Amino acid sequence: MTPSAPMACSRPSALYQIGLALAGVAMVILPCIYVALTALAVYGVFYFATECFVPIWDWHVGHSKWAFLAKFICSVTPLLVGSAIAFFMVKPLFARRGARMQPLVLDPAVEPRVYGLVQEVCTAVGAPAPRRVELNCDLNASASFDRGLRGFLGNQLILTLGMPLVAGLTHRELAGVIAHEFGHFRQGAGMRFSYVIRRVNGWFARVVYERDAWDEAIASWSESEEGWITVMVRCAQLGVWFSRRVLWVLMMAGHAISCLLLRQMEYDADRAEIRLAGSTAFESTTMKMAALGDVLSTIHHEMGRVWRRQMQLPDNLPVLLEYRAARLAPEARAKVENEVIVSKTGLFDTHPSAADRVRRAAKLAEPGAEISDAPARELFENFDTLSRLVTLAHYEDDLNVPTSAEFLIPLEQLIRSKSESAPARAEAAAPPPPPAVRKLRYDPSAFQGRGTGGANGP
Repeated sequence: MTPSAPMACSRPSALYQIGLALAGVAMVILPCIYVALTALAVYGVFYFATECFVPIWDWHVGHSKWAFLAKFICSVTPLLVGSAIAFFMVKPLFARRGARMQPLVLDPAVEPRVYGLVQEVCTAVGAPAPRRVELNCDLNASASFDRGLRGFLGNQLILTLGMPLVAGLTHRELAGVIAHEFGHFRQGAGMRFSYVIRRVNGWFARVVYERDAWDEAIASWSESEEGWITVMVRCAQLGVWFSRRVLWVLMMAGHAISCLLLRQMEYDADRAEIRLAGSTAFESTTMKMAALGDVLSTIHHEMGRVWRRQMQLPDNLPVLLEYRAARLAPEARAKVENEVIVSKTGLFDTHPSAADRVRRAAKLAEPGAEISDAPARELFENFDTLSRLVTLAHYEDDLNVPTSAEFLIPLEQLIRSKSESAPARAEAAAPPPPPAVRKLRYDPSAFQGRGTGGANGP
């Protein structure tokens, strides 16, 4: 790579610009519709309580207990249903995310080669440098704005790398993935629009799907043996269901419109990856990620079975994935690659299909820069330790599983439990060939990274 000569930025396609305009309009209109529906629900409850509640009790239907029950149901049930609808539409506006562990932030002084690679890619792509590099346990990498309005407006960016992804790629392939994320960084307005789009879509998703103690309370009330209580609770559940169906329509409309923009953003970022890593490396990365995803899905299935049986989980997911992926049967790998080749892009897909992206890469026929093909894990001074830390954070934050020693299975124990043939053992014991190491030009002043665990997540 030649950091002093950034790659030329191509003009965004017409579809990109159309998608940007449509998504911008939609993301303004849909929240306004949501707010209007919420205000209508609140006003409906207020109007019924002030204009209808008392007149219902003035009905001349006699003085029997059945007349009393009819008045009670007709006055209280609409009030309960309307209040439930209004409450469940307002509640997400004030709901906060649960407490999470601090993200694992790479210290440039401890992991200089990783920051060196990031800086080189950043210079080559012509994108602003990230404020810091964070790690997680996803089979993915992402670019995002730093937390708060200052990060959004001030172009303060974060690069997040998934350690399972690092475990399965080479230097060249990882550099390409990082270039893809920096390709998003240089999209400027599109990056900010996508940030707003994802936040709005996530907001609608919470409105539609989120369940909490209030939902559980309504469910428990529905088990009451009192007939009139059951009727009102069922009415409340019906009202909540109806409100969420309406909001589901809004969510899917916004999702469908925004997906057009998000797919064009992916194509645009792909060009940065292809020019840096090359068309061949882009295809190999796509195939490897599909194979890694298949192996990781199998591991998660086995984890669920082991957890139900003995309440234990592996203590190092990225390294376990690396170990299992290296021993994936050729037939299984070929099956995964065939699925990639025939994949199609759907209307509600935020990313183009892998087949479409690989075909576009092949048409560009880019050779890519001169980058080592050594395993990407060798860029890290403490790969195994960091992999174990992101695994524990994944269990705590995403699975809500305690990470004390009795709940963890050491990786060595898992590997020993798999019988290996003598050739496989010899291959595993053999030292890897020396990589074609290139000199990294690292300037610590280009980053504002903080020490591990000392930063706030996006």
